[in-house]
Amino acid sequence: MFRCPICGGKLLHQNRTFVCANHHTFDQAKEGYVNLSRKQKKDQGDNKQMVRARTAFLEKGYYDFLRQYLMSAVSDLSLNTVLDAGCGQGYYTGAIGSCVKTMAAVDLSKYAVAYASRHDPHTSYAVASIFALPFYDGTFDGVLSTFVPPAPEEIHRVLKPGGYWIVTEPGPRHCLELKQLLYETVIENPSPANQRDGYLLIRQECIRQREHVEDLMNLLDMTPYRYKSPKAGIERVRQQKESDVTFEFMVSIWKKI
Repeated sequence: MFRCPICGGKLLHQNRTFVCANHHTFDQAKEGYVNLSRKQKKDQGDNKQMVRARTAFLEKGYYDFLRQYLMSAVSDLSLNTVLDAGCGQGYYTGAIGSCVKTMAAVDLSKYAVAYASRHDPHTSYAVASIFALPFYDGTFDGVLSTFVPPAPEEIHRVLKPGGYWIVTEPGPRHCLELKQLLYETVIENPSPANQRDGYLLIRQECIRQREHVEDLMNLLDMTPYRYKSPKAGIERVRQQKESDVTFEFMVSIWKKI
């Protein structure tokens, strides 16, 4: 399934090593994933703290309604070969994988991918950038992008003709109560795009649910707000400890044209 990130040749899996015809080799980690990133910085993507916080938060089921929605969307579209582009620790990946014949996933965080691969041996995981996917043109029926920067050109390349791109973004009022603790003035998240070159928008829907969150710091630690909020706001979250929080997502389904 993978192609060499150096020369673009097909990677063959031999004795826990991926190798191409030009003898570029990539060792499979003990957790099962392979690192195909050309940028070998120490900490790419989410760090250990963010992965731990996200795992602790997601395991409590706050986002399960989104996971169920995405599973239904994949099933309704009759997708067989799916890529999770920016999979994190695989919370959505494993569930989607149970609905399709072939599942692959990439993320730039080796900590997240190691966790995902260890808990989901049925998916082909790789450390790689969503802007330089280690797959051939027209490989997938569907691609999921969940809370990651858009990479429309690269997604378009790996999609089969008529394939679907399912994009999930924060809704305007996502985590409103958390943001009210962090900031003096709260700005709603922008609306998602409704036009993209090379795609036809099939459906765009806002889904939301309000949940009582018992550990607001875990929620904060898994968001970008943790690293760009004032210290006073972070301290207010720490003192508050728990709160009802609105979770709102915009899900857009695009068809490659």
